[in-house]
Amino acid sequence: MQEFAFLLLPGFSAIAFFSAVEPLRIANRLAGAELFRWSVHTPRGDHAEASNGMQIRSQGPLDERAQTLVVCAGFDPLRLADPRLLAMVRRVWRLGGSVGAIDTGAFLLAEAGILGREAITLHWEAADEFARRYPQIPVSGELFERHARLFTCAGGTAAMDLMLESIAASHGGALAKAVSDQLIHERIRGPSDPQRGDDPALADHPLVAGVVRIMDRHLADPLSLDQIAAEAGADRRRIERQFQAVLGCAPAAYYRDLRLRRGIALIRQQGLSVQAAALASGYSSQSIFSRACKQHFGAGPRAIAQRIGGE
Repeated sequence: MQEFAFLLLPGFSAIAFFSAVEPLRIANRLAGAELFRWSVHTPRGDHAEASNGMQIRSQGPLDERAQTLVVCAGFDPLRLADPRLLAMVRRVWRLGGSVGAIDTGAFLLAEAGILGREAITLHWEAADEFARRYPQIPVSGELFERHARLFTCAGGTAAMDLMLESIAASHGGALAKAVSDQLIHERIRGPSDPQRGDDPALADHPLVAGVVRIMDRHLADPLSLDQIAAEAGADRRRIERQFQAVLGCAPAAYYRDLRLRRGIALIRQQGLSVQAAALASGYSSQSIFSRACKQHFGAGPRAIAQRIGGE
């Protein structure tokens, strides 16, 4: 029997947590046996509150000899990352347990010193900030990453694919497929499936869609159009013509809009300073970022973030 201890941090993603737990529950039901067991724990108090306000009650202190610890987080993952909590996570690791992270839980594993040279993944929205904070830890855009006793997951419904793969590895693909069918999950995605889908409006324009994906991957380290063209394997002039025809703007203008919106989202959703958001969006200084926001949106980044948050 496999056992999972879920550590829920304040503001954790409810959909990611349930996407991880429900496949285990359904596998037990379909198998007619307790193949999996899980428990829920919180850093403090008797419950954790998800980002949607839902409260999940703790089942008591975390056993440091847990077989598999899964850290589930969301916004502001380091709010309770005090020495006591980090030491507890490290002890699970040092005692031989497997350790994983869902969504932004990778921040806690990084602070605990568990992550190293092996690539990890997390929610695409937090990837730039993670890379800026921990430049020595490689970050991928995978749905999930597995390395011996360590695994990380992008969160959301990717947690479902992570657990379905675990079920397949331990109890066969037939059971995993049956669980997937129960979840009305069309197919079990592999780790290399993209975290974000293409804009449906670009479905008939593969070159533009491909260039947009390249831009998305390089928001913190923006590329020149020549570099983008080389990576896309296309002529720069052709890219410019297609962007104008399909999106009604130049590639540079579209790229700038992506980067600015990324920075504003980091301020609004993760509480980053304007300086940190500027760096995560590929701007060399707060002043350049603020000036670009005012030119593009007619107001500074904080004002735009507050305006969006109030809508």
